[in-house]
Amino acid sequence: MFSIGHDTAQMFAVGFPPLLHSLLFWIFASLVVHVCQRLVEHTAFAIDPSSRRISGSQAALCIGCVVWALDVVGMLMYAELAGHTLGLVPALTGLVIMALSARLTVPTLSTSTRKARILLAGAGLSLGMLAAHFTISEGYVSSYARVNGLAIVLALATAIGITAYTSIRHRAAKMKALTRIYIPQQWHDKLLAGAAILVLHWLLVNTFPLEWPDSAAPTDGVALLVIVLLFGMAIATEQLSNMRFDQARQQLLRRGLSLMRTSSYEVHPPEGDIQLSLIADQLPMLLQPDQLALHFQPIVDLDRGEVQFEALLRVRSELLGAIHPEAFLLVCELQGKTPLVDRLILVNAMASACRWRGEGMAGAKFSVNVAPATLLEEGFAPWLQAELSRHALPGSCLKLELTEHALIASGPRMLESIRHLQAIGVGVLMDDFGAGYSSLGMLADLPIAGIKCDRLFVRQLTQDPRRQSMLRHVGALASEFGLSVVVEGVETPAELQTLAACGLATIQGYVFCKPMPAADVPGWNQTQWPQRLAALRAQLGTTAGVPGAGGAPAAPAQWMQTQGSGR
Repeated sequence: MFSIGHDTAQMFAVGFPPLLHSLLFWIFASLVVHVCQRLVEHTAFAIDPSSRRISGSQAALCIGCVVWALDVVGMLMYAELAGHTLGLVPALTGLVIMALSARLTVPTLSTSTRKARILLAGAGLSLGMLAAHFTISEGYVSSYARVNGLAIVLALATAIGITAYTSIRHRAAKMKALTRIYIPQQWHDKLLAGAAILVLHWLLVNTFPLEWPDSAAPTDGVALLVIVLLFGMAIATEQLSNMRFDQARQQLLRRGLSLMRTSSYEVHPPEGDIQLSLIADQLPMLLQPDQLALHFQPIVDLDRGEVQFEALLRVRSELLGAIHPEAFLLVCELQGKTPLVDRLILVNAMASACRWRGEGMAGAKFSVNVAPATLLEEGFAPWLQAELSRHALPGSCLKLELTEHALIASGPRMLESIRHLQAIGVGVLMDDFGAGYSSLGMLADLPIAGIKCDRLFVRQLTQDPRRQSMLRHVGALASEFGLSVVVEGVETPAELQTLAACGLATIQGYVFCKPMPAADVPGWNQTQWPQRLAALRAQLGTTAGVPGAGGAPAAPAQWMQTQGSGR
């Protein structure tokens, strides 16, 4: 049985280290805390599973090594232990234990946002540190039958307190990034943790009774101290250097993937990286149909008087609040979840269109943005056909939108996928036309149904004759190819009038209305749209409001009389 000594003087047989030794150990411990914090941050910034696994493994190995080196260095700063020689087998065994405990806990400490999980992982890492220390100091202990109860309780509480404090501070800094303010741990936090580690080490040395050496014979302690310090510094320096290259690699990967789906979202490190990592942490909860709300924006064909709707994603988390849709989709791309989220969005959009048809919008049509990985997935076209049938919707009611980057970069397999979709009546539109490659040669080869001109075309359109001329030529070229043209981002009646003069009649933008929840679409279509149409007629005037006015070829004016039936 364990016995607890009552003589305080005997409880702490090893005195507190000398001032100079304590100061040097404190500085080294604070630097170790700094290195560990940077490694944990780097792991937290990783988003895709492979990067997270690699970063977590490397960080755990490095943390295990530098903490082990710190522990070994600490054994050399006590005068009472000067005659001891560190055993090779216990020292290496302690290194393995330290690295293993770090590998099991660091991924949770770096990526989790749940306090309970962080505290549990912190306790696990603390127990691993204590087990490693007791293994390293095996040659110093005279007996494990007796234990200093006060020392072991204080040591365990201190160890858990250090890991919990630094981990919770790391979590708080991550959550601050949601407001675009990322403040990592400051040096006063690291110095405080370093001082706590100094006290922790002294408590651990006094946990068990020690075996005193017969004589204070000279040892190679100084050489060992220098070797261990160099080992820890080399490991930390190498890993910190690798982190910079890995951050640049991950940024390059994200920029490349973002081009496949969108051309407007940019990641600004470090806040942007942390926001993406927080989304990745919450992704399992977000990938549920009821979490992926859709808003719809009208696309009005002024010539035919038809209205269709584009589905726009809205994501909100209880923890993170409103999430930028493109940031969410980028995380899905990095996590390999893009086909899943696209299918969930498509099902939600089809369910909305099915309800609209039951509320009087018999010819409701809609479009959905998808990623190339979704179209290239095996069996996507048969799955889509089955879902359309399940919702009693014809294939002609749906258009899929892909960015021109995605269409052009995906190669021959994409052409085959588009043809499979054509066979079931689903058309594919080139979104963000003019914001990227704009390869006319590829445009002639792609079996697409139409193009959507990027909002860049509309910027200063009413005052820029060159943009007006460019749009007229784009419309003429698309007409020659048998493609429809949609101009998005139109906000004012003046822009609408200019586009009508350019011969472009299919418009999307705030000039009609902002995106609205799916439940509001039937009401808008039956009441608000006719009112908005009348207001536009009044603003534009009888002639200016008719597509084709201003010298362009005249076009049918029946859109002025339409009641917005949605057909």
